[in-house]
Amino acid sequence: MIVCSCNVLTDAKIRDIVTGGMCPRTPGAVYKCLGCSPNCGRCIATLRTIISEALAETTPTGTLCLTNRELDEESLCPL
Repeated sequence: MIVCSCNVLTDAKIRDIVTGGMCPRTPGAVYKCLGCSPNCGRCIATLRTIISEALAETTPTGTLCLTNRELDEESLCPL
């Protein structure tokens, strides 16, 4: 399902970036890791829900999540 029509971001792409070891915890961090930025903002609530759900599924199993400070490093985002 397309979550952000401005950037054509799907829920699968968002879940992949959140569960891929970097664990961005905010919509802004997700956008940064995907190499784009929010435009109209209509997707932010849905994006927060997807982030929360994905983190709830992965964090208890011991997945390493980086802090927001670590997310500022350009090299951490694959795109």
